[in-house]
Amino acid sequence: MFRTFGKTRAPEFPKGLCWLNSEPLTMKQLRGKSVLIDFWTYSCVNCARTVPTIQKMHKMYASFGLTVIGVHSPEFDFEKDEANVRTAIAELGIEYPVVLDNDFKIWNLFANRVWPHVFLVDRKGTIVFDHAGEGSAGAIAAAIQSALTDAGATHMPIVAPDRTVERGVCHRTTPETYLGYLRGSLGNAHDILPDSEAAFNDDADHEDDAPYLHGHWRQSSEYIEHTRSLPSATEFLRIQYSAFDVNLVMGALDNREAVIDVTLDGKPIPATMAGTDIVIDESGKTHIHLTNHRMYSIVRGDHYHSATLKLNVKTAGVRMYALTFGGCRS
Repeated sequence: MFRTFGKTRAPEFPKGLCWLNSEPLTMKQLRGKSVLIDFWTYSCVNCARTVPTIQKMHKMYASFGLTVIGVHSPEFDFEKDEANVRTAIAELGIEYPVVLDNDFKIWNLFANRVWPHVFLVDRKGTIVFDHAGEGSAGAIAAAIQSALTDAGATHMPIVAPDRTVERGVCHRTTPETYLGYLRGSLGNAHDILPDSEAAFNDDADHEDDAPYLHGHWRQSSEYIEHTRSLPSATEFLRIQYSAFDVNLVMGALDNREAVIDVTLDGKPIPATMAGTDIVIDESGKTHIHLTNHRMYSIVRGDHYHSATLKLNVKTAGVRMYALTFGGCRS
Protein backbone atom coordinates (compact mmCIF):
# COMPACT_ATOMS: atom_id res chain seq x y z
CA MET A 1 0.00 0.00 0.00
CA PHE A 2 1.32 3.46 -0.81
CA ARG A 3 -0.05 6.96 -0.49
CA THR A 4 0.93 10.46 -1.54
CA PHE A 5 0.59 13.33 0.88
CA GLY A 6 -0.30 16.98 0.63
CA LYS A 7 1.41 19.34 3.09
CA THR A 8 2.09 17.05 6.05
CA ARG A 9 5.24 18.23 7.80
CA ALA A 10 7.67 15.51 8.89
CA PRO A 11 8.07 15.58 12.68
CA GLU A 12 11.45 16.22 14.27
CA PHE A 13 13.44 13.31 15.66
CA PRO A 14 13.37 13.30 19.48
CA LYS A 15 16.63 14.07 21.25
CA GLY A 16 18.57 11.55 23.29
CA LEU A 17 18.11 8.49 21.06
CA CYS A 18 20.95 6.15 20.12
CA TRP A 19 22.15 6.47 16.52
CA LEU A 20 24.24 3.84 14.71
CA ASN A 21 26.33 4.40 11.57
CA SER A 22 25.97 8.17 12.12
CA GLU A 23 25.99 11.03 14.55
CA PRO A 24 22.47 12.07 15.64
CA LEU A 25 20.56 13.70 12.79
CA THR A 26 17.69 16.20 12.81
CA MET A 27 15.09 17.03 10.21
CA LYS A 28 16.15 20.66 10.55
CA GLN A 29 19.72 19.97 9.49
CA LEU A 30 18.44 17.72 6.66
CA ARG A 31 16.30 20.51 5.20
CA GLY A 32 17.17 20.84 1.51
CA LYS A 33 17.74 17.10 1.15
CA SER A 34 15.33 14.30 0.31
CA VAL A 35 15.00 11.84 3.19
CA LEU A 36 13.77 8.24 3.01
CA ILE A 37 12.71 6.98 6.46
CA ASP A 38 12.30 3.22 6.86
CA PHE A 39 10.55 1.76 9.92
CA TRP A 40 11.85 -1.76 10.48
CA THR A 41 12.89 -4.32 13.09
CA TYR A 42 15.51 -6.96 12.55
CA SER A 43 13.53 -10.12 13.44
CA CYS A 44 10.70 -9.23 11.01
CA VAL A 45 10.69 -11.48 7.94
CA ASN A 46 9.05 -8.77 5.80
CA CYS A 47 11.71 -6.28 6.86
CA ALA A 48 14.49 -8.75 6.07
CA ARG A 49 13.15 -8.95 2.51
CA THR A 50 12.89 -5.17 2.07
CA VAL A 51 16.22 -4.10 3.62
CA PRO A 52 18.16 -4.99 0.41
CA THR A 53 15.88 -2.61 -1.53
CA ILE A 54 16.45 0.18 1.00
CA GLN A 55 20.20 -0.42 0.88
CA LYS A 56 20.06 -0.29 -2.92
CA MET A 57 18.24 3.07 -2.79
CA HIS A 58 20.93 4.38 -0.43
CA LYS A 59 23.75 3.33 -2.75
CA MET A 60 22.00 4.53 -5.90
CA TYR A 61 20.80 7.94 -4.76
CA ALA A 62 23.07 9.14 -1.93
CA SER A 63 25.28 10.99 -4.42
CA PHE A 64 22.17 12.77 -5.78
CA GLY A 65 21.19 14.11 -2.34
CA LEU A 66 19.12 11.32 -0.75
CA THR A 67 19.56 10.52 2.96
CA VAL A 68 18.25 7.15 4.11
CA ILE A 69 17.44 6.65 7.80
CA GLY A 70 16.39 3.35 9.31
CA VAL A 71 14.13 3.71 12.35
CA HIS A 72 14.51 0.48 14.32
CA SER A 73 11.30 0.04 16.33
CA PRO A 74 11.53 -3.32 18.15
CA GLU A 75 8.78 -5.92 18.17
CA PHE A 76 10.38 -7.97 20.97
CA ASP A 77 12.39 -6.95 24.03
CA PHE A 78 15.61 -8.56 22.80
CA GLU A 79 15.55 -6.18 19.82
CA LYS A 80 16.01 -3.27 22.22
CA ASP A 81 19.56 -4.41 22.91
CA GLU A 82 22.02 -2.17 21.06
CA ALA A 83 24.54 -4.99 20.64
CA ASN A 84 21.91 -7.21 19.00
CA VAL A 85 20.95 -4.45 16.57
CA ARG A 86 24.60 -3.74 15.76
CA THR A 87 25.08 -7.43 14.94
CA ALA A 88 21.99 -7.44 12.72
CA ILE A 89 23.13 -4.28 10.91
CA ALA A 90 26.49 -5.87 10.19
CA GLU A 91 24.94 -9.14 8.99
CA LEU A 92 22.46 -7.32 6.75
CA GLY A 93 25.14 -5.00 5.36
CA ILE A 94 23.27 -1.81 6.30
CA GLU A 95 25.45 1.26 5.69
CA TYR A 96 22.96 4.09 6.23
CA PRO A 97 22.13 5.69 9.62
CA VAL A 98 19.90 3.72 11.99
CA VAL A 99 18.20 5.24 15.04
CA LEU A 100 17.03 3.01 17.90
CA ASP A 101 13.38 3.84 18.58
CA ASN A 102 13.01 1.54 21.60
CA ASP A 103 10.13 3.48 23.15
CA PHE A 104 8.32 4.02 19.81
CA LYS A 105 8.68 7.78 20.02
CA ILE A 106 9.36 8.25 16.30
CA TRP A 107 6.86 5.50 15.44
CA ASN A 108 4.10 7.42 17.24
CA LEU A 109 5.10 10.78 15.80
CA PHE A 110 4.60 9.33 12.31
CA ALA A 111 1.38 7.53 13.41
CA ASN A 112 2.93 4.32 12.13
CA ARG A 113 1.29 0.92 12.64
CA VAL A 114 3.27 -1.65 10.63
CA TRP A 115 6.71 -3.01 9.71
CA PRO A 116 8.13 -2.26 7.22
CA HIS A 117 6.93 1.22 6.30
CA VAL A 118 8.82 3.91 4.35
CA PHE A 119 8.13 7.65 4.32
CA LEU A 120 9.69 10.03 1.81
CA VAL A 121 10.34 13.61 2.92
CA ASP A 122 11.15 16.30 0.33
CA ARG A 123 13.65 19.18 0.53
CA LYS A 124 11.05 21.37 2.29
CA GLY A 125 10.51 18.85 5.06
CA THR A 126 7.14 17.68 3.74
CA ILE A 127 6.07 14.02 3.61
CA VAL A 128 5.30 13.44 -0.07
CA PHE A 129 5.01 9.65 -0.29
CA ASP A 130 4.74 6.56 1.88
CA HIS A 131 4.55 2.82 1.33
CA ALA A 132 3.58 0.15 3.87
CA GLY A 133 4.66 -3.46 3.48
CA GLU A 134 6.77 -5.18 0.86
CA GLY A 135 7.05 -4.58 -2.86
CA SER A 136 6.64 -1.53 -5.11
CA ALA A 137 10.39 -0.87 -5.38
CA GLY A 138 9.78 0.87 -8.71
CA ALA A 139 7.16 3.20 -7.23
CA ILE A 140 9.48 4.06 -4.32
CA ALA A 141 12.35 4.78 -6.73
CA ALA A 142 10.09 6.94 -8.91
CA ALA A 143 8.99 8.97 -5.87
CA ILE A 144 12.62 9.40 -4.79
CA GLN A 145 13.60 10.60 -8.25
CA SER A 146 10.71 13.06 -8.32
CA ALA A 147 11.77 14.52 -4.96
CA LEU A 148 15.44 14.68 -5.99
CA THR A 149 14.57 16.30 -9.32
CA ASP A 150 12.57 18.92 -7.45
CA ALA A 151 15.70 19.57 -5.39
CA GLY A 152 17.77 20.06 -8.55
CA ALA A 153 19.28 16.62 -9.18
CA THR A 154 19.87 15.56 -12.80
CA HIS A 155 21.11 12.58 -14.81
CA MET A 156 19.75 9.96 -12.44
CA PRO A 157 19.55 6.29 -13.46
CA ILE A 158 16.48 5.10 -15.32
CA VAL A 159 13.85 3.54 -13.06
CA ALA A 160 13.25 -0.08 -14.07
CA PRO A 161 9.66 -1.30 -14.50
CA ASP A 162 8.13 -2.25 -11.17
CA ARG A 163 8.07 -6.03 -11.15
CA THR A 164 6.91 -6.25 -7.54
CA VAL A 165 3.31 -5.27 -8.29
CA GLU A 166 2.40 -8.75 -9.50
CA ARG A 167 3.16 -11.04 -6.57
CA GLY A 168 2.51 -14.28 -8.43
CA VAL A 169 0.49 -17.14 -6.97
CA CYS A 170 -0.47 -16.96 -3.30
CA HIS A 171 -1.99 -19.81 -1.33
CA ARG A 172 -3.92 -19.99 1.91
CA THR A 173 -1.09 -20.01 4.46
CA THR A 174 -0.81 -20.71 8.17
CA PRO A 175 -0.99 -17.25 9.77
CA GLU A 176 1.84 -15.70 11.76
CA THR A 177 1.85 -17.53 15.07
CA TYR A 178 2.98 -15.79 18.25
CA LEU A 179 3.94 -18.09 21.11
CA GLY A 180 3.76 -15.73 24.12
CA TYR A 181 0.45 -15.32 25.92
CA LEU A 182 -0.04 -11.63 25.05
CA ARG A 183 -0.60 -12.26 21.35
CA GLY A 184 -0.65 -16.02 20.93
CA SER A 185 -2.18 -19.23 22.20
CA LEU A 186 -1.02 -22.82 22.46
CA GLY A 187 -3.08 -25.80 21.37
CA ASN A 188 -2.57 -27.64 24.67
CA ALA A 189 -2.11 -24.88 27.26
CA HIS A 190 -5.05 -26.00 29.41
CA ASP A 191 -5.00 -24.79 33.02
CA ILE A 192 -1.47 -23.46 32.56
CA LEU A 193 -0.33 -20.57 34.77
CA PRO A 194 1.46 -17.81 32.84
CA ASP A 195 5.13 -17.25 33.69
CA SER A 196 5.35 -20.57 35.54
CA GLU A 197 6.98 -23.86 34.54
CA ALA A 198 4.46 -26.46 33.43
CA ALA A 199 4.61 -30.04 32.19
CA PHE A 200 2.95 -30.13 28.76
CA ASN A 201 1.69 -33.34 27.20
CA ASP A 202 1.32 -33.65 23.45
CA ASP A 203 -1.40 -36.28 23.07
CA ALA A 204 -1.23 -36.32 19.24
CA ASP A 205 -4.75 -34.84 18.92
CA HIS A 206 -3.89 -31.77 16.83
CA GLU A 207 -5.63 -28.94 15.03
CA ASP A 208 -3.98 -27.45 11.97
CA ASP A 209 -2.05 -24.19 12.45
CA ALA A 210 -1.91 -24.49 16.26
CA PRO A 211 1.38 -24.95 18.15
CA TYR A 212 1.63 -27.77 20.70
CA LEU A 213 4.26 -28.32 23.37
CA HIS A 214 5.58 -31.44 25.02
CA GLY A 215 7.77 -31.40 28.10
CA HIS A 216 8.73 -28.66 30.53
CA TRP A 217 8.10 -25.14 29.28
CA ARG A 218 7.18 -21.70 30.60
CA GLN A 219 4.89 -19.42 28.61
CA SER A 220 5.88 -15.78 29.06
CA SER A 221 4.29 -12.66 27.61
CA GLU A 222 6.48 -12.73 24.48
CA TYR A 223 7.84 -16.26 24.24
CA ILE A 224 7.85 -19.86 25.39
CA GLU A 225 10.98 -21.00 27.24
CA HIS A 226 12.26 -24.54 27.67
CA THR A 227 13.02 -24.93 31.38
CA ARG A 228 14.94 -28.20 31.84
CA SER A 229 18.39 -29.44 30.84
CA LEU A 230 18.06 -32.97 29.43
CA PRO A 231 20.51 -35.64 28.24
CA SER A 232 18.72 -35.82 24.88
CA ALA A 233 16.24 -33.72 22.90
CA THR A 234 12.98 -35.40 23.90
CA GLU A 235 10.84 -32.27 24.52
CA PHE A 236 9.49 -30.29 21.64
CA LEU A 237 7.30 -27.78 19.82
CA ARG A 238 5.08 -29.22 17.09
CA ILE A 239 2.87 -27.51 14.50
CA GLN A 240 0.94 -28.72 11.46
CA TYR A 241 1.27 -25.93 8.87
CA SER A 242 0.60 -25.09 5.23
CA ALA A 243 3.08 -22.84 3.37
CA PHE A 244 6.14 -22.64 1.14
CA ASP A 245 8.47 -21.32 3.85
CA VAL A 246 8.75 -21.40 7.64
CA ASN A 247 10.75 -19.05 9.88
CA LEU A 248 11.04 -18.94 13.67
CA VAL A 249 12.18 -16.04 15.84
CA MET A 250 14.14 -17.47 18.75
CA GLY A 251 17.13 -17.13 21.04
CA ALA A 252 18.28 -18.34 24.44
CA LEU A 253 18.71 -17.03 27.96
CA ASP A 254 22.05 -15.18 28.27
CA ASN A 255 22.59 -15.85 24.53
CA ARG A 256 23.78 -19.37 25.37
CA GLU A 257 24.33 -21.71 22.43
CA ALA A 258 22.03 -24.65 21.76
CA VAL A 259 21.35 -27.28 19.12
CA ILE A 260 17.73 -27.91 18.12
CA ASP A 261 16.80 -31.07 16.22
CA VAL A 262 14.32 -30.41 13.41
CA THR A 263 12.10 -32.85 11.52
CA LEU A 264 9.38 -32.58 8.89
CA ASP A 265 6.71 -35.28 9.06
CA GLY A 266 9.01 -37.25 11.36
CA LYS A 267 12.00 -37.20 8.98
CA PRO A 268 14.98 -34.88 8.45
CA ILE A 269 14.19 -31.87 6.28
CA PRO A 270 15.11 -32.68 2.65
CA ALA A 271 18.06 -30.67 1.38
CA THR A 272 15.82 -29.19 -1.34
CA MET A 273 13.55 -27.73 1.37
CA ALA A 274 16.09 -26.81 4.03
CA GLY A 275 16.10 -23.20 5.18
CA THR A 276 19.31 -21.22 5.28
CA ASP A 277 19.78 -21.89 9.01
CA ILE A 278 19.36 -25.67 8.77
CA VAL A 279 22.51 -27.76 9.27
CA ILE A 280 22.57 -31.26 7.79
CA ASP A 281 24.99 -33.53 9.65
CA GLU A 282 26.92 -36.52 8.32
CA SER A 283 24.09 -38.90 9.18
CA GLY A 284 21.56 -36.76 7.29
CA LYS A 285 19.82 -35.42 10.40
CA THR A 286 18.83 -31.76 10.42
CA HIS A 287 19.51 -29.22 13.16
CA ILE A 288 19.58 -25.53 13.97
CA HIS A 289 22.58 -24.12 15.83
CA LEU A 290 21.11 -21.43 18.04
CA THR A 291 23.65 -18.65 18.62
CA ASN A 292 21.76 -15.40 19.22
CA HIS A 293 18.30 -13.83 19.19
CA ARG A 294 17.04 -13.47 15.63
CA MET A 295 14.81 -14.98 12.98
CA TYR A 296 15.91 -18.45 11.80
CA SER A 297 15.04 -19.82 8.36
CA ILE A 298 13.81 -23.41 8.76
CA VAL A 299 11.96 -24.38 5.57
CA ARG A 300 12.34 -22.88 2.10
CA GLY A 301 10.22 -25.01 -0.18
CA ASP A 302 9.88 -24.70 -3.94
CA HIS A 303 6.30 -25.94 -3.71
CA TYR A 304 3.31 -25.23 -1.49
CA HIS A 305 2.85 -28.04 1.01
CA SER A 306 1.30 -29.12 4.30
CA ALA A 307 3.52 -30.81 6.87
CA THR A 308 4.18 -31.31 10.55
CA LEU A 309 7.20 -29.37 11.81
CA LYS A 310 8.78 -30.59 15.03
CA LEU A 311 11.58 -28.86 16.95
CA ASN A 312 13.17 -31.01 19.66
CA VAL A 313 15.03 -29.26 22.49
CA LYS A 314 17.25 -30.43 25.35
CA THR A 315 18.79 -27.13 26.54
CA ALA A 316 17.23 -25.02 29.29
CA GLY A 317 16.67 -21.39 28.42
CA VAL A 318 15.77 -21.81 24.72
CA ARG A 319 13.16 -19.18 23.87
CA MET A 320 10.79 -19.23 20.88
CA TYR A 321 8.83 -16.08 20.02
CA ALA A 322 6.94 -16.33 16.72
CA LEU A 323 6.55 -18.51 13.64
CA THR A 324 6.04 -16.91 10.23
CA PHE A 325 5.00 -18.65 7.01
CA GLY A 326 5.45 -17.73 3.36
CA GLY A 327 2.62 -18.51 0.98
CA CYS A 328 3.48 -16.72 -2.30
CA ARG A 329 5.68 -17.49 -5.26
CA SER A 330 6.16 -15.36 -8.36
